[in-house]
Amino acid sequence: MENVNVTEKPLKKSIINLYGLPSLGFQLLINMELFYLAAFLTDSIKVSVAISGTVLMLTSIADVIWVPTSGVVLEKTNFRWGKYRSWLLIGPPITVLFYILEFSKIGSPSTAVIIICIGFIVSHLTSNTSYAAHLSMNSAMTTVREERIAMSSNRGLFNAIGSIVFSAVSMPLILALGKNNQVMGYTLTVVIAGIALIALYYIFFFMTKDYAHSGTSNESNKAEEKLSAGDMIRQIILNPPLIGLMLAEFGRYLGRFVIFGMAFYYFKYVVSNLAVVTIFFTGLSVVCLVGAAIASPIAKKIGERNTYILSLLIFICCLLAVWALPMNYISFMILMFIAYFGYAMPDALGVALYSNTVEYGEWKTGKNARGFIMSLLAFPIKIAVFARSVIITAVLMGAGYVANMKPTAQLIKGVTNGITLIPAVFMVFGLIFIILLYKITPKSLEKMQREIKERKGDTA
Repeated sequence: MENVNVTEKPLKKSIINLYGLPSLGFQLLINMELFYLAAFLTDSIKVSVAISGTVLMLTSIADVIWVPTSGVVLEKTNFRWGKYRSWLLIGPPITVLFYILEFSKIGSPSTAVIIICIGFIVSHLTSNTSYAAHLSMNSAMTTVREERIAMSSNRGLFNAIGSIVFSAVSMPLILALGKNNQVMGYTLTVVIAGIALIALYYIFFFMTKDYAHSGTSNESNKAEEKLSAGDMIRQIILNPPLIGLMLAEFGRYLGRFVIFGMAFYYFKYVVSNLAVVTIFFTGLSVVCLVGAAIASPIAKKIGERNTYILSLLIFICCLLAVWALPMNYISFMILMFIAYFGYAMPDALGVALYSNTVEYGEWKTGKNARGFIMSLLAFPIKIAVFARSVIITAVLMGAGYVANMKPTAQLIKGVTNGITLIPAVFMVFGLIFIILLYKITPKSLEKMQREIKERKGDTA
């Protein structure tokens, strides 16, 4: 098969518009874990809260380790269907098989816990690798900035659609399929989500057949550079935009996760209306959908960096307004929906922002580490998930929280600070890092791409 160079073949509109299909499948599967794994352990497997917490802690640590590991795997492998595209074919079936084990009960509770841990660890290595491969195709298939932004934004759209669909169907499915066997309800729901994930990854795999070897050597069908461990470390150290972006993303994701974790306590103890928490979470998903839709035209006009900075400013200002002003549940939700545009737009641009740091890394070092760098997109998320639990626990302990207690001034103040001021502080730090370290603009990106091409032309 003749290889296709990224600069010789323009992207089809269908690929740009449906770039986010794998992300839709990813959301359907990964949210099973984010929403229900703890409940599955305590209520279905019947293990203690302490054991459940230990399992979640250990698996979170493994997940953090797997992020850079998946980048190394991606850089060191190059199968016949394309360096990155191949993992759309190979990874999903393995991921789904072990994900099913993660939501199964085999043997005694202790045996089941061990199997669940194995399922988590294996499934996350392959899912992280497939996820990074999909993200890498954004910059591997095209050097056109507008196409990268459009694909990144469309990924945000499909992420939001996946979250909305999951919120609507997951619990009804679990209850319907688990009428006589609660465990089976979870297991079969994972099977359905897994089939959807495989199907959506495979659709995009077949759609991108003409771009299988984009970003690889046309002569050898192998990666242009073989990166050592030292090369990968240098790709981080010598890449200030990448460092700034990861630190900003850590602050943004940590803020989001803390808000999610504190929402129950805010609605129950501060505004005394727990019934509307479902409306709140559904509204945030809808905001993500709208934010993803408007992110692309804004970024094309003012640049990805400026859009990111504007978004964080919106998020921070609204959080501080909620913190400073008296709120009922309606005014709280309105301000938080506006604030969440500050999360949604950067989320839709994340792939494009990381793709730009790939160009910077190649311009700076002379070596392309696309797979490794794109795998790092998940690193701030995993660290933020880990840190969230510590912060929420500290906030509740500091507020003197006891389950079902009557609201006190100390509790109301602590919960309000937890859902507004603390996330705002982390986002301020993220804003500072993105301003100071991420200096890539549309003009500088074009200049770097031109110089990279000239270097390759000189050595041809």
